[in-house]
Amino acid sequence: MFATAGAARLAGAAAMVSGCGQVGFVAPETVEVAELTVTSPAFVDAEALPARYACPAYGGLGRTPPLRWSGVLPGSTVAFAIVVDSPDASAGAYVSWVIVNIDGHTRELVEGARPVAAVEALNTSDTTAYVAPCPSEGERNRYRFTVYALGERVQVRQREPLKEALAVIAEHTVGRGRITATFGQAS
Repeated sequence: MFATAGAARLAGAAAMVSGCGQVGFVAPETVEVAELTVTSPAFVDAEALPARYACPAYGGLGRTPPLRWSGVLPGSTVAFAIVVDSPDASAGAYVSWVIVNIDGHTRELVEGARPVAAVEALNTSDTTAYVAPCPSEGERNRYRFTVYALGERVQVRQREPLKEALAVIAEHTVGRGRITATFGQAS
């Protein structure tokens, strides 16, 4: 059973980095994962992200917004990962932050946080820093903040290539949840 589940998760990982515009991991139907509820005291799901969390060009501070997650987690949850992406970016789907191995007892991330012992993989810009929303003029994009419960602390090193980091996250996901915000100017 584990071999089949692992293969299905790896297939899902391949789909998340393919050209289909689907960057965030979507678990294959054959693999059950717990559903997490992700919220933020700074914004409401599917509504605008406050400008303070945008890039300096929009008057923002470029910090991560605060996030909270809850739900019935599998007993196998050991760590969390967060992936922030924008499926609407003008150059194609854009991953702006990948952070893994957040302690499994953590249930929130404060504004601008970099949790102790967590590791940041490379993003689409080949940096490990969080890239705040900064859409092109006239664009209004979605920004997805996806939290993954992981069944173990994963073997991802600082500056791990994006594709490899996403595949490892997908392989070890036992739960997930997402909150989405929009940002930019409507054309």
